Amino acid sequence: MTDLMTTERLTLRPPRMGDAAVIAALVGDLEVSRWLTRVPHPYGLQDAWDFIRQVEAGGCNTFVICAGDLVVGCIGTERELGYWLGQNHWGRGYATEAARALIKRHFARGHAELVSGYFTENAASRNVLVKLGFVPTSQEQALCPATGDRHVLQRMVLTRNTWEARI
Repeated sequence: MTDLMTTERLTLRPPRMGDAAVIAALVGDLEVSRWLTRVPHPYGLQDAWDFIRQVEAGGCNTFVICAGDLVVGCIGTERELGYWLGQNHWGRGYATEAARALIKRHFARGHAELVSGYFTENAASRNVLVKLGFVPTSQEQALCPATGDRHVLQRMVLTRNTWEARI
């Protein structure tokens, strides 16, 4: 399978070292990183370089989301479906569109399910997952590295059968 996916409006491709500055700027925004379980704040250029090196080393199923030539966010299914968009790209349906492409790829590779989650205060992320067919499974306390706060993390699951019934 290719490491390049296209949708109606987006391209998903592996991150490149040349993307580091824009990745650092977008996810380095506390309004973005405060909703994530794996991103510290501040998030700088060195963090972005380390992230890209990790993806380049292999074993990651992680992509930047591009609208035209502009990197607008990141998405992956390394352990579970995770995604973020730069704040100025919210509300355009990009997360749902990118996730649909990655979910299609995930299930085409023979997986039976895909897990994800969101902080319960993050209605936008909840809406994305619900639109995609994810259903709640459990809740747990999770630390947000960007703020140091604990939040309720709603765990979700999408099965291949549910996905295939929706497409």
